[in-house]
Amino acid sequence: MDEPNFPLRRKGLVNLPGITPDAKRLVEILLSQSAQRHHCFFQASGVHNHLNHHLLAAYDLGASPSLLQQIYDEEERIQRPIYLDDAGQSISITEEIWTQYIQNPSAYASFVQFFLKQIKGLGKKGTIEKYIFSPEANDGGLVMLVRFVSGGLHPFIQVGYGAEFGSDIMIATGLAQTAVHHALPPSIFNLDCTADEVSDGISFLEVLRCVYDSEVLQPPMPYDPNGSFKQRQEAIVDGVRDHEIHRICSLYKINASTNESLQRHVEEFIWTSTLLVFSTGVKEGKAPRIDFFLMHLLTSSLFLPSLFDIMVNPTHKCMLIRAYVSITIFYTLASGRPRINPGLLMSYSQYPRPPASFLHLPYDDPVQKSLRNREYNPWPKMLEAVVFHPDAHTTKVLRTLAFAAQHYGHTPPGHPIGCVGSHTANSEEKEIHLGSLIMDGTIFVRAAGVLMDYMGWVTYGQRARDDWDRTGLGWNAAWDDEN
Repeated sequence: MDEPNFPLRRKGLVNLPGITPDAKRLVEILLSQSAQRHHCFFQASGVHNHLNHHLLAAYDLGASPSLLQQIYDEEERIQRPIYLDDAGQSISITEEIWTQYIQNPSAYASFVQFFLKQIKGLGKKGTIEKYIFSPEANDGGLVMLVRFVSGGLHPFIQVGYGAEFGSDIMIATGLAQTAVHHALPPSIFNLDCTADEVSDGISFLEVLRCVYDSEVLQPPMPYDPNGSFKQRQEAIVDGVRDHEIHRICSLYKINASTNESLQRHVEEFIWTSTLLVFSTGVKEGKAPRIDFFLMHLLTSSLFLPSLFDIMVNPTHKCMLIRAYVSITIFYTLASGRPRINPGLLMSYSQYPRPPASFLHLPYDDPVQKSLRNREYNPWPKMLEAVVFHPDAHTTKVLRTLAFAAQHYGHTPPGHPIGCVGSHTANSEEKEIHLGSLIMDGTIFVRAAGVLMDYMGWVTYGQRARDDWDRTGLGWNAAWDDEN
């Protein structure tokens, strides 16, 4: 077996038992091979390569070397070569001319080598802050921070994996992906920042409440069942909604000066994105759905702590949070402004089980039967099953929910950040969203059960679902039977 070119220097955030020296060595080799062979887009339309994401998510959940190799072999078949054409092989990017190749997919391979050299010279922290956050990287239409969170946040996620696992090659390929990526309209982003803003702003759940209450942010009509997510995004950028997004973003105050305050922001984002994904996709009499695009808000939120760890400048951390707030609002609007319902998520089972599952109790006793659920921990079976799911996003979502359950699962009702309005007219507690006062830390295991039931328990005989929902669940017409 070849020597790995780029070692993983850090453990993953979940780090389940099952990780072995052979698994670590193999995943390092596969990541290096993939970086040297494959382009970041596996289709000309800009559809993203998820191979490395899938490998690292499965590895962190304890996947065996054999399974990791199977994941690689299966997904390698659909990848495009790192050089898309002859012109790409002749491109040589240097510090003096790198801006000339922005948004050029043929320059991806050269950008990978360029950013590896920058990391060697400046270090990970210096490279990220220079090429993502500096004024020089964002002036004159370069907008590298906007590119970083564009495209379903895939450049952000790629660099996030590199930060989490201490992988230089993941960071370099993520920065290269950022450089060749199209940018979302910069007008939707409010990136004005100081590192220690005043603390009397509103919570992130209240930001979402403002989005719902705004007359300006009504979803574009009429609903087009054949419209793409890109078309729905473009319909929002009209000069009026942009200004309203800025106004609402400014209500969310950020303190990036301490680790404690940063972790509080992360906690808010993980709770809110979980609700956007798992409490918006149910209508009376309809089967549950999970939105493909909102799902990326959840999987990306996991990487904020690791990215903060390799950033130095508190203002840059604040800018990243601002960008994340803006993209969350934008994606919510592009999905038709679906309403979260924490009470609905709390109605799902706290004890999800695979199909045809039961517990083998030591003896048949009525008391034991009544305690059956309370004795059951659903996580081992879900984590064991999800690494075999063929869809990379399913593994990534469950890994994020497992992290959330580890860190916030103990939260009692009434204590999630922002579940009660901070600016109410009287002293009585007022829930900010329907059911937010009964919401507790079990939302993550409940959401995990919904995920497994929706995407399929493949190790228990269920077929994997072909795709996620892309209809735009905030529009009532998206729920018509014919859609």
